[in-house]
Amino acid sequence: MLFTSLISPSAHAVSPHRRAAANRAVQKIFDDMDMASLSIAVTQGDSIIYQQAFGYRILPDAQHKGEILETDDMYRIASVSKTFIATAIMRLTEEGILDINEDAQRYLTFPLRNPQFPDSVITIKNLLTHTSGINDSRSWWKIDFINPRIDKDYYKCYSDYAPGHGYKYCNMNYALLGAVIEGATGTRFDRVVSDKIMKPLNLGGGYNVNYLDRSKLAQLYYRPKENPDTLINDTEYYRQYRDQLIDNYTLGRSLGLEYPSSGMKITASDLARYMMMHMYNGELDSVRIISPESEAMIRRNYVGSNNYGLAFREYRNFLPGRLMHGQTGGSQGATTCMIFDPEEEIGFVILESGAKTDFIDGYGDVHVPIARALYNALFAE
Repeated sequence: MLFTSLISPSAHAVSPHRRAAANRAVQKIFDDMDMASLSIAVTQGDSIIYQQAFGYRILPDAQHKGEILETDDMYRIASVSKTFIATAIMRLTEEGILDINEDAQRYLTFPLRNPQFPDSVITIKNLLTHTSGINDSRSWWKIDFINPRIDKDYYKCYSDYAPGHGYKYCNMNYALLGAVIEGATGTRFDRVVSDKIMKPLNLGGGYNVNYLDRSKLAQLYYRPKENPDTLINDTEYYRQYRDQLIDNYTLGRSLGLEYPSSGMKITASDLARYMMMHMYNGELDSVRIISPESEAMIRRNYVGSNNYGLAFREYRNFLPGRLMHGQTGGSQGATTCMIFDPEEEIGFVILESGAKTDFIDGYGDVHVPIARALYNALFAE
């Protein structure tokens, strides 16, 4: 299978022998899982020491010869996007613009209360940690579903426990957090993420596809359950929705079409730089995004066995014997991974499309095998 490579100059640069071993090991997994594309960045210290792109940005077919994936192509990174929202929230908290312990309703244009518990406040932290009592049963790409002034069935978005008394992973929480950012700042959430995180770190990409080079978007291929040997190009998440997202954007309402919980588009290398900022307690290359105290809050486990912090998870068996941090994602063929070990100062970004995986996020049969193969090839004695 075709792949391209780019190795960043680094004091930690790997030998050609190790690089070749990593290529062979990953290519085997790539072929065995029948992937359409795969982009990888491995970090050590404050450098990217290994980067590869396998497969095709656009698969060949009878009408098109296809386009090979390049290392500077962007992926929609699914739930890894949530970490950008949480990071922006912590930055705004440090700036005194909001507080994660506040009532989230304060920054919305509609009431946010579980009708079974009308006196129980849903805090920003409840949304961040998925302890709000909100669920995705009515979809999550449009926050009108939970607005009682618009949708009479809004109550179906709530579970039967009070805020803070249960955990349920829920994308609507992060759609609402996007609206909280807009209500607190009077600015579109995608621009806040860009201004507070992307631009200071000199990262490309973003939530709004209208501002991106569409020729650099890795296409997302999914396998329908009824015919898993077929790959279908899902173009929905790259639709421009120009009327809603450019010409007639409404703060606190239009943001759903940018998917705050899952819509970040970014290259593996830029995501790796963002990851290294978190690995070094909120700072990279003398640019501080959040304080060490905020970084500790982001990584802390608030929900016991679910291992969830503020959009970050704890991973205890990603590499044997290590406690690692980060997030994975999966949606319509895309499986994504950003996981790092702050003690050993190494990290893995793995972005993939089209694999025959048994996991929504590809964690068990895509990301773990690839990361372990890379570790053995690049670092093991």
